[in-house]
Amino acid sequence: MRRFTLMLCVAMLAGPLGSTAIALAQDAPRDPNVAQRTPVFVGYLVAAVFLTILVLLTLFPSKRQQQDL
Repeated sequence: MRRFTLMLCVAMLAGPLGSTAIALAQDAPRDPNVAQRTPVFVGYLVAAVFLTILVLLTLFPSKRQQQDL
């Protein structure tokens, strides 16, 4: 049990250090490609589709209609 606890503590302490080393080893971020932007109406269209699905699922009657009221 003591060996397991020791290994768990080592893993908990080494985990954040490992991810920090990976983050520091990366190159500088790329410059964003501003020339190819998605049109705004595509986002509005996707939001409208999700809203329509949400409203239709909300209004869909359940099998226990006597308890819906």
